[in-house]
Amino acid sequence: MKRLLCLMLIFMMMLTSGCIQKKAKPSTERKYLVYNLGSLPSDLLMLDNDNVREKDLLLVLFEGLVREDKDGNIIPAMAEKIDISKDKIQYTFKLRQGLAYSDGRSIKAKDYERLFYKVLSQKDNAFAKQLYCIFGAKDFSEGKVEFQNVGIVAKDDITLQIRLNSPNEYFTKILSNPVFTLREDNVDMKDWKNSYGHIQYSGPFIINNINKDGEIKLVKNKKYWGASKIVSNEMLFTSIEDEEKALADFETTQYSDTSKIDVFVSPPISEVNSLSQENKTEVIPSQSMYYLNFNLKSKNRVDNENALDLNFRKAIDVIIDRELIIETIAEDLAVPTISYTPSASDANTKLSFNTSANKTKGEEFLKISTNYKKNRELNLIYESKNFDTKVSNEIAKNIKEYLGVKVKCIGYTKEDLKKVLVNGSYDIVFLKNDVEDGDIYNFFSKWTAYSKDNIYGYNDLNYDKTIENAKLESNDKNKIAIYNQAQEILAKDLPCIPIYIANTVICKKENIKGIYTTKSGNLIFDYAYKDNETATK
Repeated sequence: MKRLLCLMLIFMMMLTSGCIQKKAKPSTERKYLVYNLGSLPSDLLMLDNDNVREKDLLLVLFEGLVREDKDGNIIPAMAEKIDISKDKIQYTFKLRQGLAYSDGRSIKAKDYERLFYKVLSQKDNAFAKQLYCIFGAKDFSEGKVEFQNVGIVAKDDITLQIRLNSPNEYFTKILSNPVFTLREDNVDMKDWKNSYGHIQYSGPFIINNINKDGEIKLVKNKKYWGASKIVSNEMLFTSIEDEEKALADFETTQYSDTSKIDVFVSPPISEVNSLSQENKTEVIPSQSMYYLNFNLKSKNRVDNENALDLNFRKAIDVIIDRELIIETIAEDLAVPTISYTPSASDANTKLSFNTSANKTKGEEFLKISTNYKKNRELNLIYESKNFDTKVSNEIAKNIKEYLGVKVKCIGYTKEDLKKVLVNGSYDIVFLKNDVEDGDIYNFFSKWTAYSKDNIYGYNDLNYDKTIENAKLESNDKNKIAIYNQAQEILAKDLPCIPIYIANTVICKKENIKGIYTTKSGNLIFDYAYKDNETATK
């Protein structure tokens, strides 16, 4: 009995002295936010890269002359002041005093002159043509003139003048594109994962470390002109490409594990509705649109006898149930459209596409189709991504159900899809078009006979003339009216069908504050921070 009492006393003393304690979660949780970027870019120039998410990294590391604010307005960035001539052709950018790279070297107007030189001179550059509105830029890019003949001149250390061919209301929006942020074109930028410590950063953050798992530690750039307004001192960007894995890390609440995620974009489609109901998502409209483009070329076909004629294309158009498809997949992912461009539906145009299916009309068009052959199977191709795959298969179901036409859906990687489109061995492609330069009407230029983007065989002389007239028109109201005429021609000929306007779906924890999204879909982290007080409530 005495021995038992001694043991009990010893046990009680241990409890009061703290030798035996309850397991508790760590008292210090991480202070910084974690954003999953997804895939990491191959380089930090990204001139051959149209991945919106990867360009989020450009915007935290580098700064342009201008930038887009949370309301979608273009505001001065490194350029403190912008003067525009009365004829709206010459832009004079006055740089802020004392601008410097992260290593302390001064930033001068010549640096921007050199940036545009590099962009225009690089071969196979997807973004050079956005600068063709600048005097001489197109001729220089094509090797016809020297750069001194281009309308981009550093007048002194803080003054950059840019002269356009004609007025362009979207010019400053073009300059807000992440690819026009200031950075050097050197081996360090191409081998950035190993050479991040040698890079001269011009933006709000610098890369402090990259570990073997592809996690990027970012710290505030103290030399950045607006450093005092940047809220977070550090952030972590992860590179988890698998959507399911990203979601699993997002939903984990172990504060001590720095690899867990606070913010990521594009959750698995199957989880969007439930995440939305739990108030874990933020849906942002974008200017990205999806279309069905038809192969109108005779290449790889005998006398074009198997091409989809106009009535066949009309039949497909009227039976696509845009509303039902999105309801079936996930309502937050996209918005059915009735026009060719994101904002054209309210531009006083007569053009209108139905968002629901009309089986009767579809059957009528199919009956008068001259090229339709019974039991023929269509090849519908798309990029092998979650959304594209599911929508393509739903469209195929619509065509089979309402027209009785079999459709074979084939998904490709991005690079392989380009090859198939050039080769021409397909009938229809489900494809996205992004508005990166702010000019939604650039979409129509892509369908002219002389456009490199028109790989589908569409050719209409009246359409081409209409687009040329729109480009030459200086009055904005008249320009829109002419583009509406072009829309009506395109709707009559139907080389493509608009399907959806895509949304950007952001998964974000309640205690993450201050992130905003540009109209192009980029996330801006200048004012972002993790509110630990919210997390403990």
